[in-house]
Amino acid sequence: MKQSPMKYRVLAAALLVLVPAASTLAAEPAEGARSHRGMHGGLERFDTDGDGRISRAEFDKASAEREARMAQHPERAERAGKKQHAPLDFNALDANRDGYVVRSEVTAYHERMRPQREAERQARFDERFKTADLNKDGKLSRVEVDEHMGRLADRFAWIDENRDGFLTRAELAAGRDRR
Repeated sequence: MKQSPMKYRVLAAALLVLVPAASTLAAEPAEGARSHRGMHGGLERFDTDGDGRISRAEFDKASAEREARMAQHPERAERAGKKQHAPLDFNALDANRDGYVVRSEVTAYHERMRPQREAERQARFDERFKTADLNKDGKLSRVEVDEHMGRLADRFAWIDENRDGFLTRAELAAGRDRR
């Protein structure tokens, strides 16, 4: 049975496309590449030896690498600095002082910090609301939102529950909680 040359060409073209794609998908991440092992790729990325805990050396190395990346991209560092919390402190994370940080210690740290972070978030919101409220009437009109809170502009009608054409602090808080 004789095969047509066209079939060979199609098969060859398919192999030329699929083989590099398959090898790319199967490749391990390069050294230093971000590997998101957990849901969010958080502190577990610092665990370079994969033992389920972060040593002081791993923590310091990852922190130094992050600072170096931020130094290479000052615009990112500036943007991150606006909403960035104080840098993590190994000693604050290592609650049992065994020289390692494990997941339960990170979770406990975040729970301890929740009230402070909520207060910081509320202060940022209050400042943004105050800045946007040009006429100081305690509510934001469509114009005020468009000028100072552009990310909310396309959801204005959705957030304005009572359809009065203004967003109050309560409506904004309810809108934030619905997300």
